[in-house]
Amino acid sequence: MFWQIYYYRLKVLMRNKSLLFWTLAFPIILGLMFVAAFGQLDQGSTLETIPAAVVFDAQEPATGENFVEVLASIETDGTAMFALEQLTADDAKNQLEADQIAGYYELQGEQIFLHVGQAGIRQTVMKSVMDQYLQQAALYKSQMDMGNLAVLETMQSLDEPLFQVRNEEAVMSIKSFYFFTLVGMSILYGTMWGLRNAQDQQANQSPNGIRLSLIPKPKSIVTLANLLASFTVLFSEVLLILGVYRFIYQVDFGTRWQWLFVIVALGTLSALLLGLLLGNAFPNMSLAQKEGILTAVTMAMSFLAGMMGSEQIKYWIDATIPIIGKINLVNLISESLYQLYYYQELSSFYLNILWLGGILMLFAGLNWLVERRVQYDAL
Repeated sequence: MFWQIYYYRLKVLMRNKSLLFWTLAFPIILGLMFVAAFGQLDQGSTLETIPAAVVFDAQEPATGENFVEVLASIETDGTAMFALEQLTADDAKNQLEADQIAGYYELQGEQIFLHVGQAGIRQTVMKSVMDQYLQQAALYKSQMDMGNLAVLETMQSLDEPLFQVRNEEAVMSIKSFYFFTLVGMSILYGTMWGLRNAQDQQANQSPNGIRLSLIPKPKSIVTLANLLASFTVLFSEVLLILGVYRFIYQVDFGTRWQWLFVIVALGTLSALLLGLLLGNAFPNMSLAQKEGILTAVTMAMSFLAGMMGSEQIKYWIDATIPIIGKINLVNLISESLYQLYYYQELSSFYLNILWLGGILMLFAGLNWLVERRVQYDAL
């Protein structure tokens, strides 16, 4: 019975030409527009040495010397990543306003603050290096407090970097950044398939739901079969979209395709469960209204992920309220693709997988709670 429901649900979904257009054809068309608009951005966009400054604490000037040593040691393609100056706070502000430096680090005790005048690739690199240094330094400190002398020896040796190493085969690509976000948006469009599942399997929302509620099988069988069918459709669509982007639009996704498929699978399932949750939670709302809500949510997540020229807002969120980025599915997916492509060490990527898995489990649990409470007086 399960595979019968799955098979017929698959046939029903494949006949929905409207959703096939918005979840498959539209991202491919939009990607073509991205190629036309952003295809020339990577010419001359090689990351050069970043002019930056360091402002020491007047009372404890030696506190940040280790951080400055790390900054001075970072190289990319044999070239120093930072051209550092030691300035006073006033001089650093003046040079930043005059656009003579990309930003400056202010060292106050054990704290490090980054000041930038605008958002861009150079500022993102500066923030990434600072965040990774602080994370590693906190890890080493906690281990030393526990008496782990081996960690102390590792920290004192210069063989263990305090920043995430770039993948030498990866080229800084602005076009890839936009396409990574477009992949996340394409996956979120799959919420429409989940919404249609709720519409067609709930007796108080459609005649199909009434018929499915009368079959002599547990309701969970219907839900899982429909979910698997929609997952098959959406996952196949995303793989086809990735194929077009990679082999026709020449977007570089790196070489870690096995992890890329994991991210796509988790994102696809999360999107379907989000659409299913909205459909189950608001049975009295019309289908058009729910589709409008999901479209608005998808566009908002894409905007906050930096897709629509909103890199400054994305940077501000990452710097001030990073939790917003961690619950933004488009941002999680695009950041994961970027980390797979650009970095050798994948600790941040693994953290994103945990966030995606947590969001998926949350949506699954909420759907289970909502569906188990659904009862009908009559059919």
